[in-house]
Amino acid sequence: MSAKTPCYLDHNASAPVRPEVLEAVREALEASVGNPSSMHLEGRRSAAMIDDARRRIGAALGIDRRRIVFTSGATESNNLALRGAVAKRPALRVITSAAEHVSTLATVRDLAAHGTDTVVLPVDAAGSPSGRELMRAAAERFSLVSLGWAGGETGHVLDAAALLKQLARSAIVHLDAAQIFGRLPLRIPEGVDMLSLSAHKIGGPAGVGLLVAPAEELHPLITGGPHERGLRAGTENVAGIVGMAVAVTAATETAASEAVRLSALREQIWEKIAAALPDVLRITPHNGLPNTLTMAVTGIGSDVLIAGLDLEGFCVSSGSACAAGSPERSPVIEAIGTPERYRDGVVRVSMGWSTEAADVEAFPQAFERVVRRAKLAA
Repeated sequence: MSAKTPCYLDHNASAPVRPEVLEAVREALEASVGNPSSMHLEGRRSAAMIDDARRRIGAALGIDRRRIVFTSGATESNNLALRGAVAKRPALRVITSAAEHVSTLATVRDLAAHGTDTVVLPVDAAGSPSGRELMRAAAERFSLVSLGWAGGETGHVLDAAALLKQLARSAIVHLDAAQIFGRLPLRIPEGVDMLSLSAHKIGGPAGVGLLVAPAEELHPLITGGPHERGLRAGTENVAGIVGMAVAVTAATETAASEAVRLSALREQIWEKIAAALPDVLRITPHNGLPNTLTMAVTGIGSDVLIAGLDLEGFCVSSGSACAAGSPERSPVIEAIGTPERYRDGVVRVSMGWSTEAADVEAFPQAFERVVRRAKLAA
C-alpha cells in the first residue's frame, strides 16, 4: 500500500462513482442537449430521461414516483423538508434529536432563531431519542419530526418503525435516509411523509439528491419556474438525475449481499485492532451500519490519526465531511455519551461497493503503527 494508490475507506463521506453510473452519465450528457421544459424534440427527449429516472427510483423505493422532488443532495432535501414545512405551517413545532447531521441541526437552530418552536431531544448511547419523550413533545403541539435513519458518523441505526408506531400518525415525519440507503435492505416504514436521499453516498454523481414529499405540505425554497411540482425551480440536472437512478437501482439490488460482505470485513478489521490495541474504544455497535467502524483512542487527536493513516495509504475521516474544518468537537460523539477522554481521537472507517478484502487487509497493522508512533511522540 502506498500514498500513490490509496485505499479509499470514506464511503460515508462520498462513494466512488460506479462504472455503470459513469457510463450512464456520459451517455446522458451526449444525448440530452435540450432544456427539459422546452417543447421541441430535444427538450422532450431530456424530459423523457428525467421521467424514466423518476419511474426507476420510485420502483426501487416502492413509492409513487410523483412524490419525488429532485434536489442537489440530502442537505438541500433536509432544508426543503424543514424550512418548506414551516413556511407552509408557521405554527408547526419542529422536533429532532441531538445526534442528527449538521444539515438538520443547523437548520433547526436557524428556524429557532427566527421564532419557530423547536425541540432537540437527547439521545441514548445507541443514538436514539426516547420514544416517550418524542411522543410527549409531539402531543403538546402539531409537529414535524425530523430524524436520521442512520448516523453516518457513528454507524448507529435508528429503529424508525418502532418510533413511528408510537407516534401513530400524530405528526408529519421526515427521515434522512442518506446514510442507510444501500447499506441495508430497506422498506420505508408506514407513517413516513418525507424522505431524503443523496446520490453520491451510493456511488452516484455528486450534486444530486431527492426528497420524497407531498407537494401540499411544503413551500418551495427556490422560486421561479414550475419545475418539480413547483417545489424546486431551475433547469433540472438531467445527467445527474439519470446517474442517480442507476446508482439507486444498483444499491437496492445489492444492499442485502453487501451488508453481509461489508459486515464481515468490518469485524475482521476490528478483531485485529482490538487484539493489538485493547484500549481502543469501539463506537459503532455490532448491529449498526455494516459498512462502518468508528473507533476512538485516548491522547491522540483525530487530525493526527487521519494524517498518519493518509501517509500509510488509507483515506479515512473522523466523522461528517459536512462539518469538517470546525474547531468544535462533534456534537454527535458528545450526544451519545462517549467518554470524555476519547472524544478528541475519533476515526471512522466506512466501506462500500468498491471495497475489496485485499484493500483492508493491511489496515489494522497500519492503524497500530500510527497509534504507537503518535503515542511515542506525545
